[in-house]
Amino acid sequence: MPFCRDLLSRISQRKPLGSDRELFETPLERSLNTFQLCIMGMGAMFGSGLYVLTGVEVKEVTGPAIIISYAIASVAAMLSAFCYVEFACRIPRTGSAYTFAYLSLGELWAFVIGWDLILEYVITAAALASSITGYVDSLTGYVFRNFTVNVLMEGQTWEVPYLAPYPNIFACVAVVLVAIIIITGAKTSSWVTAVCMAINIGVIAVIVVMGFTQADISNWEDYGGFVPNGSSSIIAGAATLFFSFVGFDAIAMANEEALNPRKSIPMATLLAIVVTGICYILASAVLTLLVPFTELDEQSAFASAFQARGIEWARWLVGVGAICAMFSALSMNLYCIPRTLYAISSDGLLFSCLSIVNSHTHVPVYATLLAMFLASIPATFVPLVELVEFISIGVLVGYAFVAGALIFLRYGPEDLRAGAMDGVEMPSLGQLALTNNNSGPVNDSTALLDTTSTPTPGTLKHQFRSTPLLRELLRFEPGVAVKISLLSSILFLFGSIAVIEHASLEIAKGEWWAVLLLLLFGVCALGTFLIITLHYQNEDTKQYYRVPLVPVLPWLSIVCNIVLMLKLRKVTWLRYLVWLIAGLTIYASYGYRHSKVGMARQQNQSSGETYTDDVPADNSATYGSTEQNDER
Repeated sequence: MPFCRDLLSRISQRKPLGSDRELFETPLERSLNTFQLCIMGMGAMFGSGLYVLTGVEVKEVTGPAIIISYAIASVAAMLSAFCYVEFACRIPRTGSAYTFAYLSLGELWAFVIGWDLILEYVITAAALASSITGYVDSLTGYVFRNFTVNVLMEGQTWEVPYLAPYPNIFACVAVVLVAIIIITGAKTSSWVTAVCMAINIGVIAVIVVMGFTQADISNWEDYGGFVPNGSSSIIAGAATLFFSFVGFDAIAMANEEALNPRKSIPMATLLAIVVTGICYILASAVLTLLVPFTELDEQSAFASAFQARGIEWARWLVGVGAICAMFSALSMNLYCIPRTLYAISSDGLLFSCLSIVNSHTHVPVYATLLAMFLASIPATFVPLVELVEFISIGVLVGYAFVAGALIFLRYGPEDLRAGAMDGVEMPSLGQLALTNNNSGPVNDSTALLDTTSTPTPGTLKHQFRSTPLLRELLRFEPGVAVKISLLSSILFLFGSIAVIEHASLEIAKGEWWAVLLLLLFGVCALGTFLIITLHYQNEDTKQYYRVPLVPVLPWLSIVCNIVLMLKLRKVTWLRYLVWLIAGLTIYASYGYRHSKVGMARQQNQSSGETYTDDVPADNSATYGSTEQNDER
């Protein structure tokens, strides 16, 4: 039992926040303004979504109703973005969801989320590199494919399951080229992305203007109408199109290199998602108004639509826009991978060489080289279809964890305070009353019913403490009842959404067992969520962005992510399980023993001191080192 208790305490240990001065000190270079951050976010989102996913979803799933699907997907992305923004403003450190989780949920959960982020960025980068060469091939008469098959492979192809029939050498070249740009520094890569985005937005503007001049409203009325496949197709389409907005977390990833992150991050995130959503909706509306959706070529939807109207040069225009969009998205994904590796290795959970920052370019060079290697392998040998299917799971898990962590943060006053005692029991309110009043022992329930004292975040509100059933919540330490309620609500949500997903026909027929299960899970999910709202929040008065309507908005974000996760295939979950096991093996064999927070804990325990999660505030020890410091 002592071993298990110590193990659970170690893997749940949290990283202290530190002072504002320590938070803003970094070996990276703070050089990015609001405009550059916004361009980086848009560059990450304007990937293959518009030029690849739109055609497929219009023809196979939604029809003209894709504009509603895009609107729903943009709202879901905005809900997740709200949670990211508050964390990014509080914690101006790179690492995105990984760093947020380490400070609020604990070490093991943080490592899992960081590992998910690496999966997301690596597979997305590989898919984008593969798409770039595919577009170039289609414009040049498949020069790359013919050269690889006929010259390099002498007319032979592979027939191995889950592998491409021939190596995509030029996708690997694209990854290497972008990695070289990333190594030169964040400022250079942001301006390269800005140039690509300017070209892409110009192309979209031409598509929209020309498209509306050629629009035929009958294409929304005939061929099954505006929603030819039923209302359920709109949600199914949104589940896929949500991944067109994946990439806004690149802005949060860059907050350690932002000049004024607490002002720039919220504005840049909002503008990036809104502008991206508007462009997607307008372009998809044009696509379905130009030609009947049943006649679209799903592989090159926009080019085929304009060609059907006799505008032949549009094929090249769309190709240039698509290549620029995917190049900028590839740049942002290869920007985020080394920052994630840098953040995890700086805490000792991955190999220390990945946290070394070059003293001239202020870039984690070794982490960037590893990112280049990780992305180039699947880009070269795995077909695009297999890559696209594997992107989604890590994204959704990470977004759901960040939303849950935000609720924990709001109802846990000690979670992010510097030197917060983790692994040590918090004093009860009765003990706090004894300390504050310098009087004799006070009964816990008496202190809890005291309406004159300052409300403690995470405790039941005074107006509900006289209710006999709710009074049982007073037995929990501050914040504990909120955590239990949130976890219970998520489990019941999974149950209710799973019933809707797999027993919709039985519910429509009025089968008693299906209706009963739905009511049971739904009422329990709502009831356990409402318990959260009965507790006091942490009313932090610092001047930075705070998500409104907490816990409602983060909870809705979790709901959206659960709905989308349950749309994934079983094979996707199986592949994710394999990736997760590989990550946990690395953590168990290396990260657990080299964790800087864990080593600080052991040192304090061996010296007989009370453990307070204190770790060195020096940047070279805590957040990575420069090559100059490493030489010293």
